[in-house]
Amino acid sequence: KDGGHSLHIMLMKHFLFYLITLTVCLPFASCSDEFAELPYAYDEISYRRGYDLDIPLETVVYIESQAEFDQLFADEETKPEASVPFSEGVLAIVKGEVGFGTSAPQRSLTLSGNRYLLSIRIFLPEVATTEITTWYVAYVIPKEYIGKVDLDIKYTK
Repeated sequence: KDGGHSLHIMLMKHFLFYLITLTVCLPFASCSDEFAELPYAYDEISYRRGYDLDIPLETVVYIESQAEFDQLFADEETKPEASVPFSEGVLAIVKGEVGFGTSAPQRSLTLSGNRYLLSIRIFLPEVATTEITTWYVAYVIPKEYIGKVDLDIKYTK
């Protein structure tokens, strides 16, 4: 009978210990803008924003500093508001054009070995338009993956 009671007390002590440890450590592990978890999608540059960036089509372009970022948007009326943590990562941008109206590209970034695979799916409407639609996909990735992003772009109806 006593064994069950002392086991209960021991479990409560362990529970309290872990609860206190979690309460003390959690603020240090919380996310902040300074320590963003990489990679993440950078949605400030999308097909709806109207940018016309001077970068090659369907190629991953790596923006490695705030100066390069500012230069990229020098001719644009507006610049993206969200900052990029260049101390930890780089901005990887892909630009494409399609002679159809299109919805937002579906994209995914997956780690495969020591490289990333960036898959982009562009869904085309049944009826072609004469309007050229420019789309962008951008991610902030760790610096050590500069030059290690493989592209897989598919246009489907």
